[in-house]
Amino acid sequence: MGNKLIRAGIGMLAGIGLSLSLAASVSTPAAADPNIKGKKVIFVPISMGISLTEAWAKRMREHAAIYGYSFDVRDAAFNTGAMSELLAKAISEKPDVLVVHNPTVQLLARQIKQAEAEGIKVLQINLQSNQPSSAFVGANWERIGREIGEDIVKECGAGSGKSGKVAIIPGQLTAADSVIMNEAAFKVFESHPEIKVVSNQASDWEPEKARQITATVLQQNPDLCAIFGHWDVHTMGAGAAVKDAGLQDKVLVYATGGGDDVTCKAVEDKVLHRVWSYDADGQGRDAATMIDLLLQGAAAADGSMMSIESPMKIIKAGDPNAASLCWKL
Repeated sequence: MGNKLIRAGIGMLAGIGLSLSLAASVSTPAAADPNIKGKKVIFVPISMGISLTEAWAKRMREHAAIYGYSFDVRDAAFNTGAMSELLAKAISEKPDVLVVHNPTVQLLARQIKQAEAEGIKVLQINLQSNQPSSAFVGANWERIGREIGEDIVKECGAGSGKSGKVAIIPGQLTAADSVIMNEAAFKVFESHPEIKVVSNQASDWEPEKARQITATVLQQNPDLCAIFGHWDVHTMGAGAAVKDAGLQDKVLVYATGGGDDVTCKAVEDKVLHRVWSYDADGQGRDAATMIDLLLQGAAAADGSMMSIESPMKIIKAGDPNAASLCWKL
């Protein structure tokens, strides 16, 4: 498959929203173009050392090794100030592709715009900035927020015999996932006045802070029906507080996440009850393939941002097949 055919494929997929895995849609790898060898890719994540970013980096590193381009990681270690500095330095090095993991919708917007203006293609992964770029690979946060909101209504709403009280625990109130999921969930709740959001406090992605928030909320609302955490890692802290209070059979703990085996163990132990997984391992493969294509000059026909929506898996406590839905790093 040559460059023209790959471009035609990406243009066609962009036209239908790239809702399927790009890796499954392009059967021949980007190595068909020898000009990809020797190019440079830099990945700036919020933090390494977590299964989500380690899975992405693993897949992107594999492609780089096979197809002969360099792949460097600049770890911000949850420090937003350091992240801006790392991205500025990365832009100054003039890579061919920058992969960014946005902690908030605004923090890196100016730098993403600058990179694109300087001819550096930017792939945003899972958390999107307000600033569009060449490509995005990640979850459909509107869908996740809406579906979890609807499930909470089903479990806690009219006719359930429960209080309808819900606590929401975002990672950051201005992170793309939290902004979009909250908007979608609250839109569902607006049609169900029996649902009452009694807390909406960010944990800064820290499990211990999520545990403390939850312990306080449970003291104030012992009849709480559900917790909606915006990332499985910190939501496990919330789930631990629920278990400490002996309420794991009364308070449903919802989360989103990359769906690794640690998540499945938390579901098995009823620390988490229901997880909307966007499969970080699959996201890594899609991101790696998108990088291959960007390095060949792939672009949407209308100049818009190309995007791949991550397929969704719902992992539920009590499902005998739940473990098969997770992956191991």
